[in-house]
Amino acid sequence: MSRVFLFNPPTGLYRRDNRCQNRVEDQTVNVVFPPMELLYPAAILERAGHKVWVRDYPALNASWNDLIADLKEMNPDWAVFTATIATLDSDLQSAEIVKQHCPNAVTAAKGEPLHYLDEDIINKTKDLDIILRGEVDGYIADLVGGASWDSLPEATYREEDSIIRTNRHKDLLDINDLPFPARHLIDNNIYLSPETRNPLTTIVTSLGCPYKCIFCSVPAMTGAKVRYRSPENVVAELEECIQKYGIREFLFHADTFTLNKRWVIELCSLIVKKRLDIRWGCNSRVDSIDEERLIWMKRAGCWVVGFGVESGNDEHLSAMKKGATADQARAAIRLCRKHGVRSHAFFVFGFPWDTHESICELVNFAKELDPDFFDFNVAFPLPGTELDRLVSQKGLVVRERLRCGGYAVGAVSSETLSAQELEKWRKRALWKMYLRPRYIARTFWNAGSPAIALNYLRAAISRVFNLIKPGRSNEAHSAV
Repeated sequence: MSRVFLFNPPTGLYRRDNRCQNRVEDQTVNVVFPPMELLYPAAILERAGHKVWVRDYPALNASWNDLIADLKEMNPDWAVFTATIATLDSDLQSAEIVKQHCPNAVTAAKGEPLHYLDEDIINKTKDLDIILRGEVDGYIADLVGGASWDSLPEATYREEDSIIRTNRHKDLLDINDLPFPARHLIDNNIYLSPETRNPLTTIVTSLGCPYKCIFCSVPAMTGAKVRYRSPENVVAELEECIQKYGIREFLFHADTFTLNKRWVIELCSLIVKKRLDIRWGCNSRVDSIDEERLIWMKRAGCWVVGFGVESGNDEHLSAMKKGATADQARAAIRLCRKHGVRSHAFFVFGFPWDTHESICELVNFAKELDPDFFDFNVAFPLPGTELDRLVSQKGLVVRERLRCGGYAVGAVSSETLSAQELEKWRKRALWKMYLRPRYIARTFWNAGSPAIALNYLRAAISRVFNLIKPGRSNEAHSAV
C-alpha cells in the first residue's frame, strides 16, 4: 500500500478540468465546483488499496504553509498535483516544496497544458519526477502500484540525461467501470450553489466530442468518440449524493450533454421515475437541443442550460469550425424561454479576424438573444489547439500575458486590435449587457425568493467590483 496525496496547489481559484481553465471570479456565475480531477483518481487508488488524501487548497482559501503542514503530517509516497495554463509557473513550484519536506516522495503533475508542454517542463523542473498525460484515470493505479514507467501509455519523465516520452496505445477509458468520485475525502459543504447556497456537486456523464472548434482542447484530450455512462450508473451516483451527502444540486458535466437525444431522454425519464427531486444544469450545443429533449430535461429538474454560442456571424462561426449557425442560437435561446429553462450563453472574440465592427456586431447579437446569463471570453490559445497554431504562425501571441489570468485577459492580438484593446472590449461588452434596466428587473423577478434575490445582489456587487478593478498581472500565488 502506498500513501498518495492528490492536490490542487494554492495558486488561485480556477477551473482545472481540460475543457475550462478560467479564473472563477472572471465569470458571471462565480461557482466553485468540487475537484473531479482529484476525486476520480482518489477513488481509483482507494479501490486499489492505497491510502489517499485530497486537498483543494484554492477552494479552502489555504496557503503554501497549509500545504507544507499537510506534507509533514502525511509524509506521502506520492504527491500528484494539477496545473492550468494561467497558473502553470506557480503550480510547478509544488514539486520543489514537496521535495523539500518529503524528499523521498515521487512528484507527479497532470493537466491540459502539461500534455503538450511536457518535454520543456520536465527538462526545466528538476523536482518534478513525472508528467501524467492523456486519460490519467486509466493508468494511475498501475503507476502507483509499481508498473514500469516505460509501460505507461502517456507519461514523460527523465532517465539519466534523457527525457522519455511514452506514447503507447491504450483502449479508451470505459467510464462506466470507474468508481464514484471519492467525495468522502473533501468537505462537500464548501462547494455551494451561488443561487441557493446549497451544496452543489458535479456529475460527469460523458467524455469526448466529435466537433473540431479551433479553440477547444477537448477533442485532443478525450477524443472524438463520445463515451456515455449508462443512465442507471448516473442515477446510482445521484442517489449516493442524496443519501450519503445530502446533495441535491448538480452540474451534469459533459463535453456536450445534449448530443444524444435518446440517451438524454432515457436519463431524464429514469430521474423522474425515481422521483429524485433534484436541481441541475448542463451544457449544450445550440444545434443539439429541441422541444422534446428540453421538456424531459425540465421535468427531471434541469433549470439552466449553457450554450457555446460564440458568435452571431456565420462566417466567423465557420472559421472557428463551430459547426453551428446564428439562427440555431436564436432558436435554442427562444426554446429555453418558452419552457421556463434559464439560458447561459458564452461568447468569444479575439480571433485574428476580429475588429471593432465585428465585436460591436457580437454585442448587438448578444442583446438580441437576451439570455438569462452570459459571458464574454477573449480567445485563448490553449496548448495543442488549432487556435494556438494559427495565432503562433501569425505572430499574434502576447507571450508575457499567457500567465495573466485565463480567458478574461487578452493573451493574443487580432490583426487589427491589440491584446489590451480586446481586454477593454470584453469589459465594455459586459457593461453594455449588465446595465440594461429590463435585464436587471427580469433577473431579480426570476429569482423566485428573497433569499435568492439577495444572493443575486451579492453576486452583482462582486461582479461590479471585479470589472472596475484595473488591469492586473498574474495574481497566481507564488510559493516564494
